[in-house]
Amino acid sequence: MISIKDVKKRYKTGSKSFYALDGVSLDIKKGEFVAITGKSGSGKSTLLNMIGTLDTVTSGKIFVDGKDLSEFSGKQIAAYRNKTVGFVFQSFYLEPSYTVFDNVELPLVLAGKTGKQNRQPVEEALELVKLSKKIKEKAMSLSGGEQQRVAIARAIVNNPSYILADEPCGNLDTANSENIMRILAGLHAQGKTIIMVTHDPEDAQKADRIVTMSDGKIVSDETVHNAHKTRLRAAL
Repeated sequence: MISIKDVKKRYKTGSKSFYALDGVSLDIKKGEFVAITGKSGSGKSTLLNMIGTLDTVTSGKIFVDGKDLSEFSGKQIAAYRNKTVGFVFQSFYLEPSYTVFDNVELPLVLAGKTGKQNRQPVEEALELVKLSKKIKEKAMSLSGGEQQRVAIARAIVNNPSYILADEPCGNLDTANSENIMRILAGLHAQGKTIIMVTHDPEDAQKADRIVTMSDGKIVSDETVHNAHKTRLRAAL
């Protein structure tokens, strides 16, 4: 479970400062699919970065599975990012000169795993995103949709509990976006907790809950009553 308690994030620009997050409190249960929406600058990506420890809070607390993230050492943060959460970004962040296999394997290597033991989890992750046939190709040769699928495979190769997806369809056309959403729905059906930042109302409707932000605050938190049927249709 993720529990966010009165979190504030203040940034300074010269002599001025502003709150990207201004007293955000939110609980996300294990197994939920939560979409965070809002206009650009509303704080939604900042909140995701706080959960992923890519940034630190100015005040307040974030607990993941009962552990206070602010008390983590550098090694604990690295382990948390590597094993507990899987990141999917709008811009993919693949190494273009690496093969698909090498890109997906990277979290395993960072966890200290090398050699033949990595082949099975990499192959299983690529099978899930239907890219097994591309395993030896360079990332630079793939389409945008394929690159995002590789990024998802990389995010799940260590079997994390939480998937943090920041605008995963933001750079994709409609067909590829639908494909990515089907994959996320399938992961959710397997029990993964998914927190997705999106500006697309149709993508948000495929979640269990829609949390809407404005000016660093949560302005609504609504259950999507048709989420179960939508998710099943999307996963087919």
